[in-house]
Amino acid sequence: MGKKYSVFITVLFCAFIFGFGGWLIWDMAHPKDFSEQENRWLAQMPEPKIGRLEFPGLMNGTNGGNFFSGDFMEDFEDFVIDQFPLRDEWIHLKAQSERLLGKKENNRVYFSRDGQTLFAFFTPPDAGDLAKRVGYVNSLAGNVEVPVYFSLVPDKSYVWADRLPDNAPNVDDGSMNEAAKQLAGENVNFIDLYGILSGDSVFYRTDHHWTTMGAYQGYAVLAGGMNNGAVTVLDYDPEKVSDSFYGTTWSSAGAGWVRPDEMYTWVPEGALQVTGYPEGKPVDIPLYDRSKLEVKDKYSMFLGGNQPLCILRNPLVEGGKKLLVVRDSYSDSLAPFLGLDYGEVHLWDLRYNNMSLKQYVADNGIDQVLVLYSASNFSSDNNLFKLGL
Repeated sequence: MGKKYSVFITVLFCAFIFGFGGWLIWDMAHPKDFSEQENRWLAQMPEPKIGRLEFPGLMNGTNGGNFFSGDFMEDFEDFVIDQFPLRDEWIHLKAQSERLLGKKENNRVYFSRDGQTLFAFFTPPDAGDLAKRVGYVNSLAGNVEVPVYFSLVPDKSYVWADRLPDNAPNVDDGSMNEAAKQLAGENVNFIDLYGILSGDSVFYRTDHHWTTMGAYQGYAVLAGGMNNGAVTVLDYDPEKVSDSFYGTTWSSAGAGWVRPDEMYTWVPEGALQVTGYPEGKPVDIPLYDRSKLEVKDKYSMFLGGNQPLCILRNPLVEGGKKLLVVRDSYSDSLAPFLGLDYGEVHLWDLRYNNMSLKQYVADNGIDQVLVLYSASNFSSDNNLFKLGL
């Protein structure tokens, strides 16, 4: 190896080390608050706190703050990882490498056989936990004087099982739904949505939610069960509002080779009057917040995203029944269809509400209650106990 070549390699190495180090320091000095790709807030520089240390036999002080406890270094490590230069590109590179090595998953997301569908791991609750969760629904049915309906939206891995990689263990096989059906009390009307979703457009390939078309299929079964078979048939075509939607599953997987999803609306925007309570006070909001189509979380276009309470009113259904839906985010794209059949549809999110459901039902003249969750969210929501309040 010649002297010039050795000098060149040394200079190149130093340039890389110091250049990349300087880049990292610059990014840490100008941290990003939010990751559009991952749809989450990024860790920020922690504040070191040094308190008095405790010594046996001496006056008690503090535990030394986060600096001596080790918490500071853990938080600092998270900060460096989240603010690392070209983080999004490294995530894509890792996913592509996993795929080229023949692996079928990355970051708890399965790669499909068709190469264009992503499945988040599905983990059902154990038998005891499921019984407790369904028990909360039974408690609600025992507390109110109106019919209570209960339904679970199947996971994408159940509906599109033929697209899963071979022998994928963390999937929805339908057993949780069957168990929930058996556990539902005599006062609960269970509506089975398993086996009714079909077609290539009922779920987003890059996200865990059902699409507008999937939500309509679900609506047809739910409306039939709650309204003695009466279902509104739409005589107009869906409107495509985006062809660049990348959902949360795509963000977790870093699967840069997967093409984006299309998004559609179906119910005309002027058909329903919508009141939201994003901060506890009533605000008129659009049925479809098209400003959300300009950000990463495009699914929040439906009703503007999560909020404690949202009420849809249909002026054409004068004196119509009132439905309360205890919901997760799947109901956001379903609600416009339900709004066609009811005078009012109240969407109630347990995560942001501590009020008594029993009292709300009585105070607002609610005629029917629907507890509707995706199977995945029903397995993990820690707020279900509020159903019995």
